Amino acid sequence: MPPYLWGVILRRVPRLFPAKVTAAMPNPIDDVHDAEDHVSYQGSLLIAMPVLQDASFDHTVIYLCQHDETHAMGLILNRPIDGLDLGRMLQELGIAPGIVDNDRKLSGKTVLRGGPVQNDRGFVLHSADYQIEDMTMNLGPTTGVDAFAETGDGVALTATRDILVDLSKGTGPHQFVIALGYAGWGPGQLENELGQNAWLVAPATQDLIFGDPDLLWSRALERLGIQPGHLSSAVGTA
Repeated sequence: MPPYLWGVILRRVPRLFPAKVTAAMPNPIDDVHDAEDHVSYQGSLLIAMPVLQDASFDHTVIYLCQHDETHAMGLILNRPIDGLDLGRMLQELGIAPGIVDNDRKLSGKTVLRGGPVQNDRGFVLHSADYQIEDMTMNLGPTTGVDAFAETGDGVALTATRDILVDLSKGTGPHQFVIALGYAGWGPGQLENELGQNAWLVAPATQDLIFGDPDLLWSRALERLGIQPGHLSSAVGTA
């Protein structure tokens, strides 16, 4: 049996990814003030800083899928898994390769290590031009377009086997990344790390999300006007 689980995760997706996290207000009146004070970075990129002493996140860039008062969850976008690509994943899942078999670029699409939590679970982060009713979670626009689900100008997440089948048929999303596992934070944990300057927050754009993972860390920093070389040389200084 392949080590990748698709479809089973669907039952967990609505709890991990409410359709509109920022729009959902808590019922108890006492909690409303706290909810309004919380700053959510959902839909942004987290760029790991040298101060973050964790090999699992060294030089990583994470797309933050959810961030509310109780927890945060995201996918690492620049940790390819050696020896695992879309072609091999389809083969191990018993999905007919379809057009993938004759498309070397598509077949060789690298599968990413999305994070250290449940790394046998599969996720596809993709452009919002692809939707499966009741299965695809719209995470937000990347350019401020409200109707991102209709225009495709946004990011969505699908965590079922169906999207892999559609990719093999050529009917999947225009842009996508496949990840196994995710990064997760408990209440206040991400806020604490942000306060310690362990992460920089950057706007998420499709060219960064779906671009070359090997260049992502440096490109994301450059979008903020930061030269990666200068940042590395500053480690350990006051």
